[in-house]
Amino acid sequence: MLPTPLERAPRLSRELGVEVWLKRDDVGSLGLAGNKVRKLEFTLGEALGGGAKTVVTLGAPQSNHARATASAAARLGLQAVLVMGGKPPAGPPTGNLLLDALFDAEILYAGTEEWAQLAATVDALTQERANAYALPAGGSSPVGALGFAAAYAELVSQLESARVQPRHVYHASTSGGTHAGLMLGHALARAGPAPVGFDVGQIVPDAPGLTAWLANEAGALLGADLSLTRHDAHLDLSQLGDGYGAFTHAGIEAIGLLARTEGVVLDPVYSAKGMAGLIADARAGRIDGPVVFWHTGGGPSLFTAGWGERLLSSASRRP
Repeated sequence: MLPTPLERAPRLSRELGVEVWLKRDDVGSLGLAGNKVRKLEFTLGEALGGGAKTVVTLGAPQSNHARATASAAARLGLQAVLVMGGKPPAGPPTGNLLLDALFDAEILYAGTEEWAQLAATVDALTQERANAYALPAGGSSPVGALGFAAAYAELVSQLESARVQPRHVYHASTSGGTHAGLMLGHALARAGPAPVGFDVGQIVPDAPGLTAWLANEAGALLGADLSLTRHDAHLDLSQLGDGYGAFTHAGIEAIGLLARTEGVVLDPVYSAKGMAGLIADARAGRIDGPVVFWHTGGGPSLFTAGWGERLLSSASRRP
């Protein structure tokens, strides 16, 4: 359901002293939305074009990508096989895991949280299953990155209509596909806000290098001859905390601040850390002029054990 809204956040802007706009990929028509849907439009298009009947992918138990894949597969009549890290959690499924079950995905637990081993399991299952298509973590392949090259063009058009000229667009990043697509879109447009990604998991050894490679390979699919390097990938590690899935106090503060100023919900794993980076830069005077925050979705992970208590505890301490 495109384009997703671009909205000014006036009360948050007053709170931070900078003009903030929200690109709302947290709203849409499929599986509680999120940025992964943009990648799936292209990757599952490729899968269907190749005659796939099954799509196999991986993620942590509360993976937004896995949930989005399961919902898209349900709509397309594909069987989704989700390889999850670790072991099955105790108790009934919550958050994204509950949605995975509702979308009738096959959920397998690898018994390890090592991303390389999860990827190897996906490759093995893809070979075993007939007419299967493999998706990497986050759907971050060159084909998947095309979804965000198109998304960047969408944003530029909306900014022109709104007559606003931000210098940067902030977002959360992990597997690199979203950031790579935005980098590619920015390079092709030769205008518009430069993407700034906040790595929230550090799940790959060289995220800047991978992101640049994805952007260049996606560009090649379009016939563009690019030579982006790891130094062009502006990835900030300041909001990483203890790594993927580990909450940070700054992230929890960001959830509460956006909720009480704009009525918009962030998730603790991804978007909260990206917004925390924007908040930190605004308060430190590092943002000059308007700025866009790309809301990548992920709300279902709020409804898992422990987050409610942490959020309420944080809210009770605010001024």
